[in-house]
Amino acid sequence: GEPRVKPPFPGIAGLWGKPTIVNNVETLANIAPIILNGPEWFRSIGTENCPGTKVFTMLGDINNQGLVEVPMGITLREIVYEVGGGIPGGRGFKMAQTGGTSGGCLPSEFLDMPMDYDTLSKVGSALGSGAMLIIDDTHCIVDVLKSFMKFFCHESCGKCT
Repeated sequence: GEPRVKPPFPGIAGLWGKPTIVNNVETLANIAPIILNGPEWFRSIGTENCPGTKVFTMLGDINNQGLVEVPMGITLREIVYEVGGGIPGGRGFKMAQTGGTSGGCLPSEFLDMPMDYDTLSKVGSALGSGAMLIIDDTHCIVDVLKSFMKFFCHESCGKCT
């Protein structure tokens, strides 16, 4: 289907033509703990500019695949090797693709970079939905990027073509 032209925005006329809040589950899940523990508690986790936690979906060449919740500002290395259990077979890290297929690719020189909105934005990447695809050194980066392009060609709504 074609994307609809906005406005009206969902906050004015969304589901059944009524004002509709649009948030992701991660945002809504943060509300109760913040109410129970206070905003100071929430701001004590993560970094000064990006407080709290982030939920990542760890996929690809990583021992511990699945959902993880980590403090904002944790390094990519900590996510891959401590939380994610490293790369199977002791193979080398080639890159992490963050923020879904349209996010960014972070090669090994970014392993010690803090994972937060500000830092990733500065290097042209994004946290986005929290998807994190780990690619090991056995993969050809050209083939990986070609698979991303095939995805976009297949999933395109036609608006851009």
